[in-house]
Order: sequence, then C-alpha cells, then structure tokens
Amino acid sequence: MQDLSQADDENILYKDVVIVGNGPGGIFLSYLLNGNWPYYTGQPHPGDEMLSARLEFVVEKATNRFKEDNDDGKKIIQTINRRNHSIKNELYGTVDKKSLLEIPQRDLEILASGVEGRGTCRPLALLLDQLQHPCVDAGLNLPSLLVWKSAEYHPKQKIIDHVSLGKGPPGGAWQFMDPNILTISLDRWMSLPGLEIQEWESMIEAEQSRKSAMLRECIGDKRLLLSQTKVNRSNEMRRILVGSVAAYYKDYVVKQGLAKYFKSGRIVTSVRPILEVDNHDKEYGWIVQGYENLSGKRFHYKCKNVVIATGTTNSFNRLGIAGEETQSCWVTHQLNDFETRLDRLVGKCKKCAAKRKNQDLSQIDPVLVIGAGLSAADAIMAARNRGIPVIHAFRESTDLADDNLNNVKLTTSIYDRLRSLPVSMYPEYHEVYEMMVDDKTHRLYKALPGYTVIDLGVKSDDTNKTKERTVSLQSPDGNIYRYRVSIVAILIGAKPDLSYLGEYAEKFGRIVDKPIDGRSNPIEIDDFTYEVVRSPCKGLYAIGPLVGDNFVRFILGGAFGVAAHLIRNLDID
Repeated sequence: MQDLSQADDENILYKDVVIVGNGPGGIFLSYLLNGNWPYYTGQPHPGDEMLSARLEFVVEKATNRFKEDNDDGKKIIQTINRRNHSIKNELYGTVDKKSLLEIPQRDLEILASGVEGRGTCRPLALLLDQLQHPCVDAGLNLPSLLVWKSAEYHPKQKIIDHVSLGKGPPGGAWQFMDPNILTISLDRWMSLPGLEIQEWESMIEAEQSRKSAMLRECIGDKRLLLSQTKVNRSNEMRRILVGSVAAYYKDYVVKQGLAKYFKSGRIVTSVRPILEVDNHDKEYGWIVQGYENLSGKRFHYKCKNVVIATGTTNSFNRLGIAGEETQSCWVTHQLNDFETRLDRLVGKCKKCAAKRKNQDLSQIDPVLVIGAGLSAADAIMAARNRGIPVIHAFRESTDLADDNLNNVKLTTSIYDRLRSLPVSMYPEYHEVYEMMVDDKTHRLYKALPGYTVIDLGVKSDDTNKTKERTVSLQSPDGNIYRYRVSIVAILIGAKPDLSYLGEYAEKFGRIVDKPIDGRSNPIEIDDFTYEVVRSPCKGLYAIGPLVGDNFVRFILGGAFGVAAHLIRNLDID
C-alpha cells in the first residue's frame, strides 16, 4: 500500500472527523457533531403503543428512574398497561435527563426492534424516522417526538471538531438538479431537525415581506405598504420545487451556525488508512487528500474518523454502444443538460420560423429518450411542454430478467415506482405511464416498448452535404429501425464515484469485488454504528444512499448512528 503519511510541502490539517460529501446526510451529521442533541419529549407515539412503552422504559432506565431488572419484557408490558403513557414534564425538563445519543447501543437496539416503515431496512433509520416524523406514511403531519437542544445550554454536549468536503454548495446533488421540477417526496420528508422546511419557507417569506415593506416605506408608496400580505402557510404536506429544497439546505447550514465546518468546491481524490508502521500520530488513522476546484490548491487532512456521504449519483450509467461517447454534441446522460439543449433547439427553431414563417416545432426531428425511471419521465414532459416530439425507448415490464443495460430494461423497482405513485399527488407521472402502456396515438409522443438501442451514429448525406443524426434500434421481433433525431437523452440511472477509495472501491459492498450500488450492492455496515464492516482499520463510516438509505428522511438515522458511536468512543478534549 502507498505510504500517504507524508504531506511533502502541504500543510497538514488535523480533524477528529472528515465528512466526504455535503448533502443532507453530511449536513445533519455536522449539526449533531456541533453539539445539537435529541431528547425524547415524553409524548406517546400516536401510532405505535409498543414503541411508546419502549421509549418510556429506555429513557427512564437511562436516567436511573428504574431499578435494574433483567426482565425487560415484563417491564415493557407493565408500562403499556399504565393509564398515562407520557412521563411527567418535570422529568423531561431536568438537567439529568439523558439524550438519545447517550444511551447504550443495546438500548438503541431495544428501541428499534419491531419498528416498521418503508424505503429502507435499516432499523436505526426507521426508528429516527418514526420519532422525527410520527405517522408520516399515513399522511399525517404530527409534531416530532424529539426536541433538539444545543451545546450552548447543555455544556455536557461536547462539540466534535470536523469538516465537510463537497464539490458544490451545501446540499450535495440537490444543487445540480433541475430546480423547476417538483420533488417526489413531500416537503416535510426532506426537513432536517432544528428548522423544518415549512418553518424555513415561512421565515423566508416573512423576511422578504419585511424587506419589501422597508423599500416601500423608503419610496413613500403607502398604497403598497398597506397591501402587504400576511404569511399564513398551510400545515398540509405537499410537494415542493427542487430549487426550494436546494436553497433550504444551503440556508440551513448558515442559520444553524454550521458554515465554518463546510468547505465547498473541494474534490476529494484519496481516502486512505495510514500504515501503522509509518503512523507517528497513532490516534489519527486516516488521510484525506484532494484539491480546491477553482484554485487547484491541494488539501491534506489527517483525521481519526472518515464518514463517506457522497451519494450515488456521481457517475451516470452508460449503454456502452457505438456513438455514445463520440456524439456528445447531441447525446447526453443528464436531465439538466438535456433541458438546456431543448431550450437551444427551441431558440434555433424560432429563428428559422422568423425567416421562413412556416417552421413548426412539431415537424422537427424528434428527441429520443431512453429509460423508464423518473428522470426519463421528466425529460418526456420537458420536451412535450416545449412542443418538441418525443420517441421513447424502454424495456417492457413483462421482461424483468435481463440486467444488461444495453437492452434498456426497466428494473422492477423503477417500473413499480413510476406505476405505483398515487394518481392524485403525481398526475404528471401517471400521464407518462399511461402513454407508455397503451397503444393509442398521443400528441408529440411515440412509445417503443422493448426496443434495444444498437448504435448512435451520424449518416452523411452527400447530396446536400448535411449530417443526419440517426439512431438504430431493434424491435422485440428482431427488425431494425432507424430514426432521425435532434437530441438523445440516455437516462438509465447513475452510480457512485468512489474512485477516491482506490483499491477499496469494490471491497466494501455486500457482494465483494462488485461495484457499489445503493439498491443492489450497498456498502456493508453495522446497522447501529454505520461503521464499514470490511474497513481495513477502525474509524470509517458510511451513510445515505451508499448504504441503502435512499431518502432524506432515512438518512437521519445513519447520521445519528455515527454521532452516537463517536460520542461513546471518541476522546474529546
């Protein structure tokens, strides 16, 4: 193994924890490491009586309210039979109350036993979701069962020195998505503790109203001043624009006092353990290296612990067919880039229309969208909304056995996800799904179910010396069809870029020597500490989609597990 303990002329920075990634998981972990700890409010869970009993038992036990008793099950049943499920407020307001971060791992396992949910199988992720968002899957917007207290008021809540490294602004992949589309998840599902997204929206609107009022007062527009609207946001959960979510995460870091821990525009190139024989700082067992994106300046951290939180959308999947990489001027793998190209195409057609006065967008060469997930559906809607015709190639749902990406097959999870979204809440996705499955003629849309893309090439036309953008596809019955297209969008998912792990990049999954995939081959971790099981040495953790927690609401549990383990084991000065 390469010796990475020497930094040459670089300045070495020492940290207790380095977080690789600055998405929701990294943000929330930073919030915890900055001394913000959760406490149980004492209120019963409105939909889980057993969880209420376990909470009361475990928290009382942690605060020495119960005598030691090996018959834990008997105590829980006795607790259920009590008339009042909530512990007196006086107990939960005392300084000797224990935070959930302080309770032993064994008690966390007791709390998480039997908790049910959807979207993940991680017990700690399900537990935190049920505590922070009780009954959210039932469509209820109920208060959290946790209260978050800062180190400012509780000196025992030690702050752990850390840094979060991200390619872009805080928010991770959310900062690079199309800001004008609606999220799949409801707004509260993407909230982080301490500042709910609904509360943040009201706060932003109130700030804007105050600024507008001040401006109106300065210019003496009394009529406008009197017409100032009062912020009154509905308590109902709803979908929200991606751009609002990105702004929320970025602003959350500022408003929660975490900006000092975040280093944006940092590209991590290496995460390695330090060889024991070369390690003179025994407590610092990891090296994290990289460079600043704008200046190119190198950075070099020695740390006790590393948390991998880079998500799974760093590298877009490829078909591996002829022309895919060579025709980059009209072939793309990113939804944002596809929409930019659509706008250019519309602009070009408008110029032609001004000259010829007969150019119709519906008559131009169509765009080809390949894939059947939500991004593909977004691409179809984006093209049709601009009046541009779409050809849509995807695998049929009846054939789910072939995993070869060249066949553009729908995976069961992707297809079922698109099909099972509630019609009332996701009408636009159901419109796309219905077009995919019926044989009717639809405006600006042609479905090619079960078609295989063979090549993406340019066919020269010697008569007028123009170049046709031509794609070849094979139908289910074996016939070859060629289509002239304007743009091709290959939207067949993404995978994580773990190149910074070097030789370990394919060693940490449940299936060794296979690429990490958040759904089929997540990083193997301990369910309650989120330590990487096959790490070459202690101090390596992973959270978020890399371990199968694919929604923000479940990422909270991973960050909690890491913070709890660090608090129990890290020697803090």
